[in-house]
Amino acid sequence: MSWKLALTIALLSALVTALVTLPLADKVTKLHGVSDFEGKRGMMIGFVLIPAGLIGGFLLGLLGTKLAGAVEWSQFWKAAGWSIGLGQLALWGIAGLSLLSKPAPLKAPAETLAVEVEVLVPLHLLSERSREPGSIRMSLYASDRDNRGVDVDSARYREEDGHLVVPATALLYSVSGTRILSFHLEETWLAFDLPLPPAPKPMDQWSEPAAMRDATTSGANSVWSDVRLRYRVVAWKAAP
Repeated sequence: MSWKLALTIALLSALVTALVTLPLADKVTKLHGVSDFEGKRGMMIGFVLIPAGLIGGFLLGLLGTKLAGAVEWSQFWKAAGWSIGLGQLALWGIAGLSLLSKPAPLKAPAETLAVEVEVLVPLHLLSERSREPGSIRMSLYASDRDNRGVDVDSARYREEDGHLVVPATALLYSVSGTRILSFHLEETWLAFDLPLPPAPKPMDQWSEPAAMRDATTSGANSVWSDVRLRYRVVAWKAAP
């Protein structure tokens, strides 16, 4: 393999790959919902994706030249075709795989699905301001692109068997094998791993109350709290 020939083809492959990366990255980042706030999406394209296209195209240019067995300039276009083809195959393949990783929308026949939760907080853990609006907050994580706050209405709080019961309803927007409910009580941050299938169905009964973990711990190292949670999946229709 001629190194002068290989470097020339590699530079051409890098340029073509980077040029195609620009519009493709623009489209894919929009489909992924990357925010334009403060130029975030533009910086991601300009400083991460296009340079990645340049480097990947250059390396695949060298590989394509070798695979084509090019040793003379008369073999330039054959090697260039191999190199550019490999670059485009890799580029479009990565874009396609990234789109396949998007959370799929959760489909229900005629209704939206929601998970209703009731968090049972022992009264001795509450301070004077715990029941004030904003002191208790929740969110539901299903993926990096489906991570939403859950409305908590302090007017629905009630006391039951020495606990403050905090009810909330979180709509389910996507198919996901991981759903984690976060519960913030002033400076305390707890979490609950909802054992739901990726596309759950409505449940007739509430689950048994189970302990929430310290959100900074997980797995075998989980630290469990006295706060418990029960849940159920329901068909949900928004008020007209």
